[in-house]
Amino acid sequence: MSTRSIHGESWRSRGATLFTGRLLVRPAALPGESFPGYRLRVAFANGLSNPGWLDGPDSGLPKAHGIARWCPHCLADAGAYWRETWYSGTAACLEHRCWLTSTCTACNRMLHWKQVRFSLCKCGAPLHEAATHPFSDEVLTLVDEQTISSSASLSDGERWNVARYLGALSQYGLHGKPLKKASRRTEDVERLLVTAGASLIADSEACFEMFDRLRVPQLGTNSVPLFSEAFPQLLAMLRKQLNETERSWMLDLLGAYVANSSRAGFPVLWERKGCAGQVCGEPYGRPKVRNPGIARMLAQTGESAPVRRTRAGRRKFAIGDEHLLRLQTDRHSFATLKAAARYAGMSCRRVQALTKAGLITSRGGWIDTRSVDRLLRDIATACARNSTALENPVSLAEALRFHVSVEASASFFDGVMAGTVRLLFNGDGRPTLRNMFAERSDVIAVVQNSVAPERSISIAEAASRLRVKQEVMYHLVNAGLLRTRTCTLGRRAARVVDDLREFDEQFMPLATIANAMGISARKAPEWAMRHGIEIVSGPKVDGGRQYWVRRSTVAPDRRKTERGT
Repeated sequence: MSTRSIHGESWRSRGATLFTGRLLVRPAALPGESFPGYRLRVAFANGLSNPGWLDGPDSGLPKAHGIARWCPHCLADAGAYWRETWYSGTAACLEHRCWLTSTCTACNRMLHWKQVRFSLCKCGAPLHEAATHPFSDEVLTLVDEQTISSSASLSDGERWNVARYLGALSQYGLHGKPLKKASRRTEDVERLLVTAGASLIADSEACFEMFDRLRVPQLGTNSVPLFSEAFPQLLAMLRKQLNETERSWMLDLLGAYVANSSRAGFPVLWERKGCAGQVCGEPYGRPKVRNPGIARMLAQTGESAPVRRTRAGRRKFAIGDEHLLRLQTDRHSFATLKAAARYAGMSCRRVQALTKAGLITSRGGWIDTRSVDRLLRDIATACARNSTALENPVSLAEALRFHVSVEASASFFDGVMAGTVRLLFNGDGRPTLRNMFAERSDVIAVVQNSVAPERSISIAEAASRLRVKQEVMYHLVNAGLLRTRTCTLGRRAARVVDDLREFDEQFMPLATIANAMGISARKAPEWAMRHGIEIVSGPKVDGGRQYWVRRSTVAPDRRKTERGT
């Protein structure tokens, strides 16, 4: 049927003169009336039982064929007529909040135009008595005047088209041209799609689940896929099927999905032409952050982000705005050694000693100032536990300067937090070494106990002091974990250990901390790896008989537990 003849105004101006023969009643075409409906009304007004008798030799007139559909409520009204929107618009009547029908309830068949007699079926049944399907609650919400908040920027028709588009994606997927299948504007297909899409347009989480279902799985690669790879042809369908406003709403929804996928651990790299610097979670352009800068921030903070490898071998980080903002914030918490020393109020060598002992965190030569704050807060907490007055107080800054050597720094701070040194916090603001005070005699006692001189001892004596077998100690020496030198011991040459305390400050037996934590020796290696404790020697590491770990990788609370035992 010629669409131009039906939708144009030429047939309306000619009116009943379109038809041959002598017609007694020649009604004028109504605004919004379809040509097949006008043909039915002219035949009905002139008492013709068959509208086909009006067809004449004029080949320029459209032929009335195809499926007819109508709103029974509209046909029941006085002055009813067949509307153009029933023929070429959506398969719904927004006035009566119901779906159009094309089936006669009496004969139970789908009617074509040649079987329709204006208000009756060819079988004689009234068409206004045909069964109707009212809108579901979701569709009523879609067309209601109080629009859904997420789609408030869309008009009624635009919301209807977006709901139909989402319903087509939900029902047919990305393959097989879903909207071409949905272009069959029968009321059953449109009712199915719009009802499904109406529930989606009001629920972003349901849309995210649908996109997860439609997403093409990436097999055999650890590279983050581009959006066009995860959803082939989706953006092309947006451009073809939706207008600018509808497309903008869908792009906002897809941007929210990309950000949500990144948080859920299944990232997609959003990259549009002309916006190559954009990353997932922000499709409309935030300031570009170059990949080398992101790589430095990740290395500095010790975090990781999904990476896409391009064909040229370059890396593109799939990182959202929230993650990037957190990286930028964390990056400002890292300082150089000199800056961290000024921040803490200590010398650079003392900061290095505390970093080596694990009391201050560092990464790649950068000091985390947040760990300095934690150390000072722990000391302030220890101050709150002391209720006795100090007889000879000294600030911690002066105590470090005059009484505590760099080598005794770790032992001193361990004693402070363990309660061995009586403390007093004199201030309401941020705790510093200048406004926290200690008992001078306690400071001197802790320092003297921690730096007691040691003479050179043999490997056998070192094994006895550490309470391990000599075979274990010789293996530690051969593995380079315990430094020795050759000298005359008694009357013969032997390898001796000059500073066993240095080895004890760096390493400890895994069995010791496992016993303190109530873990069996068999499960201890697995437990240590799970908690990030570095195993430096052992049966499965270098063939040693006993497992040893690095103290700096053991959490401070576990070190204190071990020392308490």
